[in-house]
Amino acid sequence: MLALDASAQVRIYDTIYNAAGTDYELTGLTFTGVLPRYRIADGLGVSLSVPHYLNRLDFVLVVATAGTFTDLSAEIAVYNAWDPNAPGSVFSNLATSVTVPLDDVTTTGATAYIYQVSIPSGVVLDTNPNKGVVITLRRGGVLDNNLSLGIVNRLPNPGSEVVADLWYRDANDNGIIEATDARTFGGGRDFDNVALTLWATPVPEPASFLVIGAGLAGLAALRRRR
Repeated sequence: MLALDASAQVRIYDTIYNAAGTDYELTGLTFTGVLPRYRIADGLGVSLSVPHYLNRLDFVLVVATAGTFTDLSAEIAVYNAWDPNAPGSVFSNLATSVTVPLDDVTTTGATAYIYQVSIPSGVVLDTNPNKGVVITLRRGGVLDNNLSLGIVNRLPNPGSEVVADLWYRDANDNGIIEATDARTFGGGRDFDNVALTLWATPVPEPASFLVIGAGLAGLAALRRRR
């Protein structure tokens, strides 16, 4: 939940903040009233010219009822491939799966919270533009339908969508996000997407280090000749 230094990273996909990244833009924030709702996912369009390290992932937790909720956790899986029409899982090529603790909360009714999750170092997002995120929510280690994710009615910026109005709910509770799990609210909402933000930094190119190394070796040889 600790945010990394934003000066070292950039947003590569965002449906939480405004274009400048200075405030929230949670247009039409809502959540599903249908159960089960503790495992929610979305496919993401991400434009990367080079591979990036995933540094941070932000999401909106919704607690659907009043009460005190402790020992909360989120299992976050990020995939490097998404095919909305694939048989079986629509996501493949797992980049990482991490489970993180969430702050305790006390609510008087349905309440939303933005969490900023630091991702362990070394998680690489490749240049495939279609990716996926699946988040599973637990309380005391048990799946809990009082917990879900916020859904907004907006397009990502930055980012894009293969399907602009779509998110996923693990409707049959089999732990796999399938094409039949695709959902949309309708009713004048044209851009239903899970509220998510991905922050990343480019993976350094190995060739650049080789060039620097050769230059330093040449400098050392020159000094020896003198």
